[in-house]
Amino acid sequence: MIRRFLRLCPRLPRPPGTGIRVLSTTADIPTKQRPKLTPLASDTAADSHHPGPVDQQLSLGWAGATPKTVLLVRKANDHQVDHALLRIAHWFHTTYPQIHLVLEPHVHRQHRDQLPFALTLPAEDLRAEYARTVDFVVTLGGDGTFLHVSSLFANEVPPIIPFSMGTLGFLLPFDVRDFPRHLHKVIEGGATVLPRMRLMMSRINGGAGHGGAGEMHVTNEASIHRGTYPHLTTISCALDGHLLTTSVGDGIIVGTPTGSTAYALSAGGPIVHPLVSSIVLAPVCPRSLSFRPLMLPPTAVVELRVHRESRGRATAYVDGRDCGAVEQGDGVAIRRSPFPLLCVNREDLALGWAQDINQLLMFNRTFSQPHETPFDERD
Repeated sequence: MIRRFLRLCPRLPRPPGTGIRVLSTTADIPTKQRPKLTPLASDTAADSHHPGPVDQQLSLGWAGATPKTVLLVRKANDHQVDHALLRIAHWFHTTYPQIHLVLEPHVHRQHRDQLPFALTLPAEDLRAEYARTVDFVVTLGGDGTFLHVSSLFANEVPPIIPFSMGTLGFLLPFDVRDFPRHLHKVIEGGATVLPRMRLMMSRINGGAGHGGAGEMHVTNEASIHRGTYPHLTTISCALDGHLLTTSVGDGIIVGTPTGSTAYALSAGGPIVHPLVSSIVLAPVCPRSLSFRPLMLPPTAVVELRVHRESRGRATAYVDGRDCGAVEQGDGVAIRRSPFPLLCVNREDLALGWAQDINQLLMFNRTFSQPHETPFDERD
């Protein structure tokens, strides 16, 4: 179906290029509009649940005028994704010419002839300028492209509308063939936003203090793993300053509800609904039959420290990215981040989530599927 969508797209002109359009000063792009987020009305008038800032769906609007700047992020090395990027960029240019269209520098270099109206920001202090100017983000690709957006911003991330053009797409609720309708709703207001809880990881040196590379925000999971080291790693795990356990194995994962269907699931962890604010702790191949995955409250602070008597060091990872070696006596502290990911989502979250775990993850799929039609319903 994606190929059919792309065949129907008209061939786009290739105006003569005049080099990379890098702004001489980012003052030419206005400061971003603040999103206005309001809780969706409860389905029941007698609902006594008082949700927190993450465990609820929100309606997206804009505190001032309509948004002025959009960042397009796409999956690399995919011909179909490139065609979709050109199609959506030209739609923005003709439908909302007042909106600045920003591409990452390497994407702009590739498409500067086809998109002469697109902008890219100077490489110096790129993350700070994204944070100052970008109103919302459009992603074209898979779950990895969605996770990449988190790394482009130091702290707060603007609303993200993800279009599925990847392999799995568990986090991507929208079909790229219907992009005008979904983008209109984001720009004009009224789209549904799901704040996805993130974690924050900081390094711990051999003493009690924090050191290293500073804090990193985590969308899926943070982990300590033995990596390429041939021997099992001994890791002490503390919960809110109290020793919980010492694990001998390949490592330990600390994940979010979003990450519960990623690495943590492969390691035997539970599937957590995105509206359940919690922290998942799961061992990776432990040398114990009784070390089972745990679900912790969102206020918990988890410390993972490579034991001083461990046979070797380990490696810290955030969302699959290598964050450096962790020597004996050192570790990481992981807590809830104050900056969730604002993900534009389906209005009917319950239906969409149920469909995703059944169709994408093949949840509880047996050799036959007698329950595909509930209660043997017939017309």
